[in-house]
Amino acid sequence: MNDDNRKNMIPESRPDPDALLAAVQREAKQAQRGKLKIFFGMAAGVGKTFAMLQAAQALKNRGVHVLAGYVETHGRAETEELLKGLPVVPRLHIPYRGVELQEMDLDAVLQLKPDCVLVDELAHTNAEGVRHNKRYQDVLELLEHGINVYTTLNVQHVESLVDTVRQITGISVHETVPDSIVDRADEIELIDLPPEELLKRLSEGKVYTPERSAAAIRNFFRKGNLTALREIVLRKTAERVGMDLQEYMQAHRIEGPWKTVERLMVAVGASPYSEHLIRWTRRLAATMEAPWVATYVQTSHALTENEERRLKRNIALARELGAELVTTVDEDVATALIRVAQQKNVTQIVVGKSHAKSFWERLRGGSLVNRLLGDSGGIDVYVVQSDAAFPEKNKRRAPLLQTGLLQYLQAAGVVIVVAALCFLASGLIDYRAVGMFLLFTVSLLALLVGRGPIFMAAALSAIIWNFFFIPPLFTFHIYAFADALLLGMYFIIALVGGELTARIRKRELGVRRREQQAVALYHLARELNRAKTLDDMMRTAEHEIGLAFNARVGCFLPQAPDKSALALHPASTYTPHAEKELTVASWVFQNCKPAGRGTSTLPFAEAVYYPLLTGNGAVGVIGIAPLLARPLTLEQEGLLQTFLHQIAVALEREMLRAAAEQAHVLATSERLYKTLLNSISHELRTPLATITGASTSLLDEHTAEDRERRKLLVGDIFSAGKRLNRLVRNLLDMSRLESGMLKLNLEWCDANDLVHVVLRQLTAELAQHQVRLELENDLPLVRMDFVLMEQALANVLLNAAQHTPTGTAITLRTAAMEKLLAFVIEDEGEGFPPEALEHIFEKFYRLPKAKTGGTGLGLSIARGFVEAHGGTIFAENRLEKGARFILRLPLTEAPRTPEETTP
Repeated sequence: MNDDNRKNMIPESRPDPDALLAAVQREAKQAQRGKLKIFFGMAAGVGKTFAMLQAAQALKNRGVHVLAGYVETHGRAETEELLKGLPVVPRLHIPYRGVELQEMDLDAVLQLKPDCVLVDELAHTNAEGVRHNKRYQDVLELLEHGINVYTTLNVQHVESLVDTVRQITGISVHETVPDSIVDRADEIELIDLPPEELLKRLSEGKVYTPERSAAAIRNFFRKGNLTALREIVLRKTAERVGMDLQEYMQAHRIEGPWKTVERLMVAVGASPYSEHLIRWTRRLAATMEAPWVATYVQTSHALTENEERRLKRNIALARELGAELVTTVDEDVATALIRVAQQKNVTQIVVGKSHAKSFWERLRGGSLVNRLLGDSGGIDVYVVQSDAAFPEKNKRRAPLLQTGLLQYLQAAGVVIVVAALCFLASGLIDYRAVGMFLLFTVSLLALLVGRGPIFMAAALSAIIWNFFFIPPLFTFHIYAFADALLLGMYFIIALVGGELTARIRKRELGVRRREQQAVALYHLARELNRAKTLDDMMRTAEHEIGLAFNARVGCFLPQAPDKSALALHPASTYTPHAEKELTVASWVFQNCKPAGRGTSTLPFAEAVYYPLLTGNGAVGVIGIAPLLARPLTLEQEGLLQTFLHQIAVALEREMLRAAAEQAHVLATSERLYKTLLNSISHELRTPLATITGASTSLLDEHTAEDRERRKLLVGDIFSAGKRLNRLVRNLLDMSRLESGMLKLNLEWCDANDLVHVVLRQLTAELAQHQVRLELENDLPLVRMDFVLMEQALANVLLNAAQHTPTGTAITLRTAAMEKLLAFVIEDEGEGFPPEALEHIFEKFYRLPKAKTGGTGLGLSIARGFVEAHGGTIFAENRLEKGARFILRLPLTEAPRTPEETTP
């Protein structure tokens, strides 16, 4: 299906099996996670660890398997007494800069698999060498493994409160815990203590040593600081309790409010009075120190461009003043406001009062204010005088006049045409049947035109029916009471039926519009999940945004190494024509706020720019240049924000994956570097020591006996030189293999000649072993690089000689198979552990119990050389004893000799 069809067609709402499976897996994983309980306090010494241990002892008495993973008693006797009887996991001892640090042994806890583990000091930073940098990361891993965790936390360590704590106490806190960890806690228990009591405990030495206590009282633990911290921790806990209460009420479908705390809500709309109401509510909320909600009810009523602009401005003002924004869809504004108020546990609703009397409001059951007052139940309603602040009236056209003149003409024309046809056929049909035809016509018109034209069509059709069809004809006088009653009923039924049909049609259009948005969001999420690279992701984002909002899209991403510099992605369909556009995008990236066309910031831009925001800041910028001059509606803005959030999350996930891969590569490189350095150091030290010792002995020769040793010393020097030469050659060969600069010098060679050359080269190295040759005669010539294959075969033979006992046999066999030539090397050593067979050709790999010496490059180089010829090499254990290496090279048709080509 092409994109145009996708815009106009709604796919069947069938559940995606993959999506359902993923949802089930997420729920199952969530159910398997452990639960987190935080003992929360304002400062050290309030009794968090003590309370945690009391709770742990209670669990233990109920038969729960509880472990003390890490508990810091600080030498307090009453705390240590509570720790008795609880199994304590031995701590890790980490040497660090001459001292020994103690950390929780995470692996030991995971291995013991307790029901609950105690982990003190959640904000603690682990020592270097532990798996995670932060203790809360250890806690997250425990939770993922289904282990419940009890932990402690002071309020000054919460990330979002660090600046507030520094402003109050003048002390910067460096060990912090993300707010997301606190938010995901299943239970928070507040451990409260009056500041006077905490200061008394400090002075008695129950928190710190006397020296530390005196310094603490003079600095952090001043009474004013403690009072402020106590207020912060109480408010933070109250916020959490309020959230838990809302979740409980929603889960149990309890209609609020429960007036545990004052919570205000203001109704926001496109009215110019909304701005005054928002500010009034903000002042009231500040006075009451209460949270407040701004609610917009979206109806099927189409807003004008000015109303849309005013609505956006009002919502932006509410957001700027700190309101929680809620948008809901309903045709009945009063019902929607009450529903949201009950869901949010709102205690007071703020609405504006207008002096304007509306006939249509009275027709619908009263004004918004009257309906709220009548249906709000236990929710208080503030009615704010708004006209006084705005002398000019909010002039709005009546609903009947909001439809264009064309629809009125169309409706009238259809009614007249149908009436004319009925008049021509008046001899065949009764006037009552004519009424049914006209009624049917009005009902059909309700599917095509607005309410005003329907009202006009109902009135016009009733007049025509009376004048032209109801006896006496061509007069409005009706003799029969039944006909008068029939005409009145006809008009009412036509009007009500048309109104209901028009209302259903509007709701259907709204549902269709929202379904289109859901489908567009589904397509975006699906394509982002399918994207395998960053380029695929950006192409998907550009295509889906451009399709959904009829706009050209520019994607700006940060460039390395300067992450603040942005560059336009090649997949973009919008290309800025001026340097100032890139300046606007850079400002948006740095300030994490939208800017550009249609906004109050840098409105001169050609496009409007939105930051791609995640929890760690902006990861990019999206520029949107609509093809039409009309700005996005509020509904479209909401959909766009959802699009941007999905793209930002996917982009951050891709960046994190790339960073993880880079970190893995760096870690691997670092490990290989250390391995290579250790291997080369050992390999160089041994032959260099031999050369140095032999050379010193040669210089000290003075007697005939010394001269007799010359040959032995020179032999040692020669062997050491060969070893050094082999080491350097292996390093150079590995470098050639990895750089891709290896070029083969292919010639037709005899495999048996290759074997004899290698054996002559390794005469000294193989002198302590029995070498058995089983060479097949009349082997076909093989096309290979003789020098490289010589080294590959030599490396395998050297490996067999170095890792098998002296005096054992090494068998070398050649054989020709179908289109393959094989070299088989067998030894009588211990063989390989089964788990090592898949690793022995890796760089720097050495068996755990291998002899010292060697770099672990020989077999890796042999594999590289063989595979460069299009061959294979593998190792296996023999059934009897020892190991077997098999090298296979492809055979091609050898060139004919001159004798073969002579006729």
